[in-house]
Amino acid sequence: MDDFVSAAADAARYILPALGAIVLVYCAAALLRHRFPSPEYAALVEQKTGEVHELTHWEISLGRSTACDVVIEGDLSVSRFHAVIARRRKGWTVIDTYSKTGTFVNGRRIEGKTILENGDTLTFGSATYRFRL
Repeated sequence: MDDFVSAAADAARYILPALGAIVLVYCAAALLRHRFPSPEYAALVEQKTGEVHELTHWEISLGRSTACDVVIEGDLSVSRFHAVIARRRKGWTVIDTYSKTGTFVNGRRIEGKTILENGDTLTFGSATYRFRL
């Protein structure tokens, strides 16, 4: 019985690291195979002031809260966490995060998420932005 345990321990000493290496290579290959292309340059241009907010991350939050990536100050019609703009496989999308006043794309209130096109007008409360690729 001791010979069997010793043989099993010797086999495990070589087999487990080999299995670990195989799993590591498999995971690395999967990550490289499913990489998103680098995001297109996009920006939000505030209509009143002309201020440009570059969208440099995969997801950008908008709202009154200072925790948001794009802070919309001084407008009580904008929720603290009003909306999210995200880069997806099909392009940039805007997602309303259950704001009270809603999110509008080209004057139409959106439900859920909507794909953005170059030149779209986005309205959050009374703040208006132009989406630019």
